[in-house]
Amino acid sequence: MGTPAKSQTTGWLALLIGLTVVAATFGLWQALIAQERAETERAVALNLESVRNEISSGMDARILALVRMARRWEMRGQPPRAEWESDAKLYLSHYTGYLAIGRVEPDLRVSWLVPQAASRAPHGADFISGRQREALQLARLQRRVTLTHAAGLTTGDPALLVNVPAFQGEVFSGFIVGMFRAQSTLDTILPPSIAPRYAVAVFDGEEEIYRREGGAEGSAADWSQETSVGLHGITWRVRVWPHVELIRQRSPLPQAVLVGGLSLALLLALTVRFAQVARLRAREGESINRELKHVIAEHQQTNERLRKLSRAVEQSPSMVLITDRHGAIEYVNPKFTQVTGYALEEIAEKNPRLLKSGETGPEEYQHLWQTITGGEEWRGVLHDKKKNGELFWVYSAISPIRDARGAITHFLAEMEDITERKRLEQQVAERNREITKSQALAAMGQAASMIAHDLRNPLSTIKMGLQMLSKKLPHSWTEAEQELLQLSQEQERYMEEVLSDLLSYSLPDALKPEWLNVDKLLDTAVMLSQKQIEEHGVRVKTHYQPGLPVLYGDANKLRQAFINLIVNGAQATAGLNQTPSTLVIDARLCLAVEDRPSIQVEICDNGSGITTEHLDKVFEPFFTTRAQGTGLGLPIAKRIIDQHQGGISLQPGHPRGTRVTVVLPLQPVDSRSGS
Repeated sequence: MGTPAKSQTTGWLALLIGLTVVAATFGLWQALIAQERAETERAVALNLESVRNEISSGMDARILALVRMARRWEMRGQPPRAEWESDAKLYLSHYTGYLAIGRVEPDLRVSWLVPQAASRAPHGADFISGRQREALQLARLQRRVTLTHAAGLTTGDPALLVNVPAFQGEVFSGFIVGMFRAQSTLDTILPPSIAPRYAVAVFDGEEEIYRREGGAEGSAADWSQETSVGLHGITWRVRVWPHVELIRQRSPLPQAVLVGGLSLALLLALTVRFAQVARLRAREGESINRELKHVIAEHQQTNERLRKLSRAVEQSPSMVLITDRHGAIEYVNPKFTQVTGYALEEIAEKNPRLLKSGETGPEEYQHLWQTITGGEEWRGVLHDKKKNGELFWVYSAISPIRDARGAITHFLAEMEDITERKRLEQQVAERNREITKSQALAAMGQAASMIAHDLRNPLSTIKMGLQMLSKKLPHSWTEAEQELLQLSQEQERYMEEVLSDLLSYSLPDALKPEWLNVDKLLDTAVMLSQKQIEEHGVRVKTHYQPGLPVLYGDANKLRQAFINLIVNGAQATAGLNQTPSTLVIDARLCLAVEDRPSIQVEICDNGSGITTEHLDKVFEPFFTTRAQGTGLGLPIAKRIIDQHQGGISLQPGHPRGTRVTVVLPLQPVDSRSGS
């Protein structure tokens, strides 16, 4: 039992030896890298100094030449212009990089300008504008040479200007100004023989005025070095860095040391580890033999227990089903086959979902699976389907089966067929609901009868009085009094409608079925609703499928139901300003479940529609969203459709409005079950 722990302990020795060699290798490799980097940095510094010296001496030579020209002119005292221009052309041809040499008078006026023959002639304004004017004034005041910072000229060339003041004794006589192109001048000063295999860049402030390429700066940026060069009042920064190929030509010794050291560390660690493993194998063999004997004994005991459990399960009066941890069926007992009709050979390796009837929601199955995979027992009722398609109710207890280590390997389901029990429970519940509904309707009917008895006679008297007043209306009545009389008559009619709805819903009478023509029934309902249709300015469109069969039902009740639906749709269009109010009635023949024919009637309006939260409440008695109304129109229509064993539903229309769908089966009422 102690062999694994000892193997783990001795394993650290090989790791320690390997890490020691790796640490020594990395130390030597870093030392060689540091030494090589120091040598490279010294080489970069030497080349940087060489470039600096060349730039300083080259620029000083060009500036000194202009100074000598100015001094000769001072000594000779204003020689002829032709002689000056000849002298300037000689300098231009001798020194590469010149753009032009010019003379600027004391009043900062360019008196003459000699351009380089191969270049575009600069403008005289380039000699006296911007920072150049400040440099000229400084040269005059301090009687010394000044340089202007590099700037773009009107010719588009970046250039440097050297300003040399000239004096006749103490009298200032003007300037000799030399203009250099920065790139070509420094190319001449720094030929490829100066700092070969190195790139050079020169900066005037933050502006780069010269670059000698030959390598990618970014790849060797860590090796760059800078210095400064002072030139008569301005300072240039010079940057030098080696070419990429020069960096890549470093000594292979550090890499060889690193690879060799790591290989040696790995070899030593593996050698030590293999030696340790070889010594441990013999001890592990003895331990494995002892464990095998113990496992064999446990398996024998387990097999005996399994034989006993198998006999108990085979003879159990409950259905038993066993699956693996993934849900594949491995065993069902004879009771399962007897109830469901499935033999083990038919459903082996299949999932128990083949019993699903679709009546149980997916969230219930998800909760079941989460419960048992979490190691807990699930108990509940499922509505399953037999092999022959018959549905049955089953009470199930599903629990996980664990192995000796506690891991889940299988699931066990014990199921009891409770179909008969559920049927009896449903009958009792349905009977209780019918009794409750009957009691409620009886109470409502009694209340409605009392209301009708107590209110109808006074309403009749009020109605008669209002009618007599309207027939014998005095001419002396004002318009307001006439409007009040009309309003009273409308309110009296509204109260009569409320009493009528209450009596219709609370005191239903038996059906008087007969064979009906559906299109004529709908046309009559539209005609009887014409007053409400005209009040709301609704345009009614009807579409009847030709050759609709006759329907067996109660004409008066169905007509009342459709009138309620038409009036409700017309009222829903109230308030439309721009869109014309429209009501569409459509009737057609359709085949429902099991090919039983029925007639489907759709009534669609383009009104304000109905919200989602109200869809489940519209058929409840006394529910309404209008200021007036009893909220009994739709419940009365639904009860009449239910009496004919039909169906009614409301859905939001597209793009607006509401669609009411009524489905009436063609089967005679008196032959339907439960009629």
